Amino acid sequence: MLPAVLLLIAALRITLLLRQRAVLRTQDQAYAMGVVTQRVGQQLWQQGWPLLLLGLMPLLKGSEPLLLFVLVTAGWFWELPPKAYKPFGLDARHGMNRMSVAAFLREQAIKLVLFAALALPAAWLALVLIEHTDKRAWLAIWAIGWGAWAGLRWLQPRYVAPLFDKVESLPAGELRSRLESLLTRSGVRDQRLFLLRASARSAQANAQVSGSARAPRIVLGDTLIGLLKADEIESVVAHELGHIQRGHLRFQLLMIGAASFATVMIAAALTAGIAEPVAKLAIAWALLPSLWFFALPLANYWYRRFEFEADASAARHASGAALARALRTLTRNNRNAPIADRWYERVYHTHPATSERLDRLDKVGT
Repeated sequence: MLPAVLLLIAALRITLLLRQRAVLRTQDQAYAMGVVTQRVGQQLWQQGWPLLLLGLMPLLKGSEPLLLFVLVTAGWFWELPPKAYKPFGLDARHGMNRMSVAAFLREQAIKLVLFAALALPAAWLALVLIEHTDKRAWLAIWAIGWGAWAGLRWLQPRYVAPLFDKVESLPAGELRSRLESLLTRSGVRDQRLFLLRASARSAQANAQVSGSARAPRIVLGDTLIGLLKADEIESVVAHELGHIQRGHLRFQLLMIGAASFATVMIAAALTAGIAEPVAKLAIAWALLPSLWFFALPLANYWYRRFEFEADASAARHASGAALARALRTLTRNNRNAPIADRWYERVYHTHPATSERLDRLDKVGT
C-alpha cells in the first residue's frame, strides 16, 4: 500500500511538471523551467528516503531513541544534494546565485545543530507516546509538532533569521519617512522597519512581514530597494501589511494545523501494520513531506486568494498603479513566469500568476 501511494504521488508530480514545462517552453522561460524541474526533482528525490527505510525495515528493530534520532538526521542529510544544486547549479548557471560555498556550508551546519537540538528530545518523546498511549499517540505527536512549528514561526524573525542573514534597521532618509507615513495612516502603532542584506545570497528581490497588525516587523531586501522606485517600494510594503491587516497569518496558523493533522493521520494509517516503534516512526516522519502533496491544492488556493486581498489592500493604502509596476519589475528581475499551467498552479503556486494579479489590479481602479 505504502509504495503504491508514493508511486501515485510521483506520477502526479511528473505529470504536473511536464504540463508546466510545456507552458514555459512557449514563453522562452529557461530559468523558470529550471526552477520547476529542480523543485519537482527534489521532491521525487525526497520520496526515495521512505522507500529506502522500507527496504531497511528488518534492521530497524527495538525502541531506542538514539536509533530513531540517527534515522531522522540521516533523512536530513539525504535531502542536501538537491538543496545544494539549486544555488550552485541552477542559480549559478543563470547568474542568480551570490552565495559562496563556505556560506552555504556554514548555514547548513547551523541548521543541522538546530534540527538536532529539536530532533533528539522529539525522538524520545515520540517513542514514549507510541509505547504508552497507543492510538492517542498520533494525536499527541501532531499537537506537539504543530505547537513547535507555531513557536518557531514566532521566534524566527527575531532570533532564528539573524543566524543566517544580516538584518539591520532601515536607515533614516526619504524612503524610511515615506514608509513610516504609510504605517501611520494604516493604523500601525509600533514601526519596525529593517533592511536585509539579501544581495549576499541571491540577485532576487523580495520583502517580508511578520508580527501583529499594530506592531508588524517589515523587512526589505537591499536588492528590492535597489530595484524599485520609492512609490513602488511603498506599494509592496502596503501589500505585505495587508496580509496582517486581513488576518492572513492567523488563518494560516489554523490552516496548517488542520492540514498537518490530516497528513499525520494518513501517515499513521499507512504505517499501522509496522510493529517496531522505531521503524514505524522513522517511516511516518519520512512520509510527511510526500503526503503533504495532498494538502497543497487547498492550502495554496487560500494563499493565492490572500495575495489578491493583499493587492487590493495595497491599492487602497498606497497605489495600485505603483504595485502593478513593481510586480512587472519583480517578475522580470526574479525571472518568474507571468503565466502558468492551470493545474500546476492549483497544486504548487502560493502566488497567482502575475498576469492574473495585474488584471485584478486593473479592476480595482489602477
